[in-house]
Amino acid sequence: MARTHRPQLKEEGCKFCQMCRYLCPDLAITRQKPEGSMVIDLRYCKGCGVCAAFCPEGVIEMVREDQGESP
Repeated sequence: MARTHRPQLKEEGCKFCQMCRYLCPDLAITRQKPEGSMVIDLRYCKGCGVCAAFCPEGVIEMVREDQGESP
């Protein structure tokens, strides 16, 4: 089954708690060193939305796969 939605991270509100990384069933989220930013690898993400649902800061949103990047 093809992914219909993908996570989009708004870095300006992220507190780097890594909750998304710990809960991702596909292990598609990593924390980049040394800058510490969170990165979602869309090659592995299946679009389940767990990361967006449990983000305590609400900075991950699920967008339709056919939409471009939000400004």
